[in-house]
Amino acid sequence: MALTVLGLGVVIWQVYEHSERGKPYHHPSPQEVGYAAQVYLRARTHQLREDLALGAGPTVEDLAQAARIRRENLDVFGRLLRAHRKELLAMAEVKTLTPERARAWLERVGELARTEPRLEEDRQAFLLRQEGAATPAEATR
Repeated sequence: MALTVLGLGVVIWQVYEHSERGKPYHHPSPQEVGYAAQVYLRARTHQLREDLALGAGPTVEDLAQAARIRRENLDVFGRLLRAHRKELLAMAEVKTLTPERARAWLERVGELARTEPRLEEDRQAFLLRQEGAATPAEATR
């Protein structure tokens, strides 16, 4: 499957944006996204546990890079994920992880990130780059 960690960045921001705007989602199908997210989370279960406990590490960096979170905001992103680690780890539990739950996990990461003003700036910049012709007003909705 061609959907990589970069594709997960689209999911982190645009799935949340899609549900907020009510616009059709014209990127990978929800099934592809869910499957890719499930594979990603299952392959990195142990590392994810460690990284969420620390608020830093390879999975936090992967997700930040995928969502185009600026390097100077990596610590903010890591702290945010650490603060919500119990919830995120429960959602990513391997025994119950389905493509739908994995996709919901990414959506939740996007929702959480939107609560931080610096990460919201990164989200807006990401969406503008992805949509090309979108106006700043559209990206802030």
